[in-house]
Amino acid sequence: MKVENGNPFLDRKEMHRVMARSLALYQDRHGGRSPKHIVVHKLNAYKEGEIDGFFDAFKAIETVDLIQIQQDSLWRGVHLDPPRPPQRERSRAGYACRRGSYLIVGGTEALLWTQGNVPQENGKDFFKEMKGTPHPLLIRRFAGHGPLSEPCNHILGLSKMDWNNDALYDRLPVTLSYATVLAQTLKRIGSLSPRPYPFRLFM
Repeated sequence: MKVENGNPFLDRKEMHRVMARSLALYQDRHGGRSPKHIVVHKLNAYKEGEIDGFFDAFKAIETVDLIQIQQDSLWRGVHLDPPRPPQRERSRAGYACRRGSYLIVGGTEALLWTQGNVPQENGKDFFKEMKGTPHPLLIRRFAGHGPLSEPCNHILGLSKMDWNNDALYDRLPVTLSYATVLAQTLKRIGSLSPRPYPFRLFM
């Protein structure tokens, strides 16, 4: 494993070994069947060796999406209300842009707001953070195909799946938030015997 600017990266062989092991665990629990579609989320950019390692391990998989979810970006966004007569210009709304808004900024990049206004059934607005301008996530696709709305919808749904709290949503998808907690837990444990552990033990 290599470290660049404090971020760890696996080489081709290491990534192949990790992903092949993950695929084998899945097949053990699903009668030897392989998934048709695999999506991998990562906070950092994918290195060429990592991408090659993924495809070495997933040769038999029909679709593989490698998605970077970058938390920090210089982009901001506000919601504008339609003009009201006699006004001709739109005015800034009293609430943040809607959660789930996304903007395509390139062939492989999109901005996604996982925080924001969530209008209620009674017509009232609800912004969990209560104040401030929500920052979008910058989504980059390093492998895969299809409209970028698909990974955005996946990430949005996964940002509501942390059942360890009663919040309406989280900023990051559960794939990354759980991975962060798991890594912190393993650092404190020191060492584990080489056998499978129930995921619930790290939640």
